[in-house]
Amino acid sequence: MPPEADTDSVIQRKLAVARDEGQGAPRSILRAMRLGLARAAADTLDLSMTVIGATQCRRSQDGLQDTVPQDRLYVLLSGPDGLLGGACFDRVCVTSVIQQQTMGTVFAVSGNERPFTGTDAAMIAPLVDAFLPRAKDLSEAPVDRLCLDGYQFAARTDDRRNLILSMEYESFRLFDLTVEIGGGVAQGQITLILPDQPEPKEAAPDGLGEMSGLEKSFGVMRAELTAVISRVQLPLAAFAGMQPGDLLPLIGDKLDKTEVLTIEGQRIAVARLGQCRGMRALRLNERLPELEPPNPDAGFSEHGTPDATALTLVDPDIIEHTSSVEIAADTLDSGSARAVPPVAEVEQNFAHLSPEQAVAEISELAGLPAGSDELDPAG
Repeated sequence: MPPEADTDSVIQRKLAVARDEGQGAPRSILRAMRLGLARAAADTLDLSMTVIGATQCRRSQDGLQDTVPQDRLYVLLSGPDGLLGGACFDRVCVTSVIQQQTMGTVFAVSGNERPFTGTDAAMIAPLVDAFLPRAKDLSEAPVDRLCLDGYQFAARTDDRRNLILSMEYESFRLFDLTVEIGGGVAQGQITLILPDQPEPKEAAPDGLGEMSGLEKSFGVMRAELTAVISRVQLPLAAFAGMQPGDLLPLIGDKLDKTEVLTIEGQRIAVARLGQCRGMRALRLNERLPELEPPNPDAGFSEHGTPDATALTLVDPDIIEHTSSVEIAADTLDSGSARAVPPVAEVEQNFAHLSPEQAVAEISELAGLPAGSDELDPAG
């Protein structure tokens, strides 16, 4: 490839990254990876590593065979809930990281084709563990943050086939990053393979999530109610001669006393018939009282003579006057009428008195002056 074509390809990648950083738009996952990798390499290895090109795609588990590159250092990434991801580093990236950690600088990478080892994976692990959390913090979309959340270096796999067999999720997001190392001294490739998790749904309030299935059941249930406006009595001959379109006279105002009946003909409510938004509607205006079910424990009670004590409702301390008192007409005229108690009461009151006390009591009842033992002969 001529040098001009290579230069044009690098410029096109940089322009693509710049377009991805659209002003005012949420920070994309590619931009977050670009910033996160540069900061992780500088903070962890004191290495200049810049993403000059980035692409992403989605593949199913079967589609990884045609997408995962060959002849790379393959490492497994452990994620939340037992999910596994993967990362692939080409030889230039691995050699540059080792040079920076061992000699403190990056040289031009020779064409050494030695096999990768576990030591190479251990040297690259700090960069992986620092890169993914920073990229996750810089992402703004919830689905992108979920894709990068919780992954860290787990182990090295021997080859490409073992890496693909370890990927057990249904679909994956693949990110191809072209990086410039050491300020242009070297250029390498990094490929990330992460499970494509769906965006989490917002949690419903307490109780609503459980009611969703019940609400769906209510939507398919059908309840038939019959509204009876009025009851009309017709002769059998008139009823037999009725045809569709005939009119029945309604006697009185019945619309506000429309009966609501169940499919079994049981009356459950009384409503007012009207309209709502151009459709017939009922407004309930009363609710029938619920009938108390009979007590199953109640047995048969025979009729007997009532208890006399149970019927005595009169206070024994109150004296009821059953007989009227006759008062002389001349007594009424003199204005000195006194109520004469019944004979039985007088006898009962005088039973415990001495003769002198009884005479005094009788004199008082008769209206005689107190202390007079004999009548005035002139009276």
